[in-house]
Amino acid sequence: MLHKTSRMTGYHIVALDGEVGHVEDFLVDEGTWTVRYLVIDTSNWIGGRSVLISATLVTAIDSAAKKIRVKLTRDQVEHSPSIDVADIDLEETLPSIWIL
Repeated sequence: MLHKTSRMTGYHIVALDGEVGHVEDFLVDEGTWTVRYLVIDTSNWIGGRSVLISATLVTAIDSAAKKIRVKLTRDQVEHSPSIDVADIDLEETLPSIWIL
């Protein structure tokens, strides 16, 4: 089944032992156009940190409940790499600027 990433932003992430945050964004491989990572905002849980979770760890997507289940524990999510260490071009992290 296909899911629109624009609709999944904000879905809650459920680890094996409880909720850990929500989807903030997605990282897409520019060569294959596949979703490689979910950017998870854990600010309600471990205080404002955004971490990366591999898309291969997603076990289920419940669109009705707006939840994504992953095969990780809360501890594994907490120790996942920060978005700050991801290899992302600077221009992709800057806000858009409109010149009028």
